[in-house]
Amino acid sequence: MNTAAVAPQFVHESEAQRQYARVKIPAKLFMNLDGTTQKFPVADVSAGGFSVNTGLESLRQRRLYNGRLVFKVDGFDFAVDVNFVPRSFDPASDRCGCEFQDLGAREVSVLRYLITAFLSGEVVSAGDVLNTLSRENFTKARKSKGSNDLGFFGKVRAMFGSLVVMLAGLSAISFVASELWDIYFVTKAESAMVASEQIPVRIPKDAKVTTLVKPGQEVKAGETIATFDAPMMSYVNDLVGEGSYSVGQIEELLDQRVRGTLTSPCDCKVVNLRPAENQYMSKGEQLAVMAPMDSSAHIIANFQFDQGEKLEEGQQVTLRLPNGREQAGRITSLYVNSQAQGGPIDVISASIESAEPLPIEAIGRPIGVRVDQFRMPSLQKVVDRFSES
Repeated sequence: MNTAAVAPQFVHESEAQRQYARVKIPAKLFMNLDGTTQKFPVADVSAGGFSVNTGLESLRQRRLYNGRLVFKVDGFDFAVDVNFVPRSFDPASDRCGCEFQDLGAREVSVLRYLITAFLSGEVVSAGDVLNTLSRENFTKARKSKGSNDLGFFGKVRAMFGSLVVMLAGLSAISFVASELWDIYFVTKAESAMVASEQIPVRIPKDAKVTTLVKPGQEVKAGETIATFDAPMMSYVNDLVGEGSYSVGQIEELLDQRVRGTLTSPCDCKVVNLRPAENQYMSKGEQLAVMAPMDSSAHIIANFQFDQGEKLEEGQQVTLRLPNGREQAGRITSLYVNSQAQGGPIDVISASIESAEPLPIEAIGRPIGVRVDQFRMPSLQKVVDRFSES
């Protein structure tokens, strides 16, 4: 007995069966042969080709022909122009099998519709054929997005674009995270300014005043900051009170004037000044505010009343100076304040002491104050603790 194994043979389904179903649809083929138009009855039609009943002498294989398939649709003739190549001949049945060549999208759509409708038993109407021709029955091929087609500069440009998009996304995420942190974990002062010991300078008599300094200027003790020109009439009341002048002497004094100067009470900085040039001012009116150079500056900050539960004495704060530099500070005292006398309490004021001396030029200027509810230890403190351990 021969037990030799026989290798199995596999045949693809498309090799053993037809890829397109043949449908016997009533149709005719019109084509030009030898200068005359001839008509052949169509035996069957498929999506890949058709067969006609003709003699071997009429058509030659491997040659491209063009013709027109005419179908009977809803009482009228519907023609489809086709290009085809004869592939096989059957002398017994006088049959020629032809294969379609280079069919357009509209021709393919119509043939598929006619075959599908015939197989499903539907009635083909002219309106359905026109609807099939008017719509888009094919999708466009997808474009390849692979990077293999890109050159060196194309890849560099694509990488640079990706980095720009990534950095923009990271910046947006950082900005949103920062804003959310400020909303939920940071308390900011509504207003704050640098304050210190202040000495007011007032006008001694009703007089015309001219200032000689500017706001922010540093002056020495005894240095002239303004001059005044007062009429002797402002001294009449005092002179009459002493009773040592006659009426004639007083009338003579009324035409006379008294000129004097206003000097700095200390080595000071001019914090606030009312500039004037030969301007009349009343007795006791404040002309300037002076801050001693050796005085220590502190910060007065105002917070909303509903933020009071987040504040406490000894709490660390961050100060942003007018020059943009930041430094640490500490709340030394808290007290409530009211913007209107006898009104509801709507402001909490805090006195803040800076960890480093504040520059004298910052006195009287606004300053930024923020209180972080969760403070991360600074890198220097972490290094110091690690070195100590």
